[in-house]
Amino acid sequence: MFLIYDANNSRAQIWACREDHGHGLVWSFVVYGLTRSGDPRNCPSLAMACELVGADPLPILRTAPFLSQEKGASR
Repeated sequence: MFLIYDANNSRAQIWACREDHGHGLVWSFVVYGLTRSGDPRNCPSLAMACELVGADPLPILRTAPFLSQEKGASR
């Protein structure tokens, strides 16, 4: 897992991990810090994870373009 977003003055974090669900490796995004219990939320896309924490995904994609779900960008 890779920490890709850690907001200042907030508990929210987004972590990215590679998973294989039988159709090849895909990125999965886990958001921590949204609930009092600390339970993580799993998101299938970076856009969904960023929407949950109120972050813009473009700076993350500029830093780590391999996180894009587009074909050819996963290398």
